[in-house]
Amino acid sequence: FAKPERAFMQIAAGDADQIYGDSYQVKGKAVEGIGNNVTLEFAGMNFGPGGAGRLVVYGRTPLEKNTIHLLFRGEEGESRQIIEFPHTEEYEERLFTLERITGEQKVSFVFLPGSNFDFGWFRFER
Repeated sequence: FAKPERAFMQIAAGDADQIYGDSYQVKGKAVEGIGNNVTLEFAGMNFGPGGAGRLVVYGRTPLEKNTIHLLFRGEEGESRQIIEFPHTEEYEERLFTLERITGEQKVSFVFLPGSNFDFGWFRFER
């Protein structure tokens, strides 16, 4: 029996190992009203040698688009990627293509000043 890898499971934003920053509210399993300098950290994300090349984010923003910085910290150092979540009135899934992420990583979703985002969940895909 192989233990499912956390990295490829659907993970609620509210299940972050750490959440810190200027403005946010945890509502059930979601993190809403994400504003200035908010970071959600998820440790122990093992993407294996094959890695992940896609990310699904379930959220919403009243802005035209909300920029989300993805910070990956692993044995081989740090890497950053940026996704742009488009305006939606209601929670919706959006799929983003990433540069492939492999191995054991701590994943941080970083929201810079000017953000206005409600974050339901995310899931990395191969």
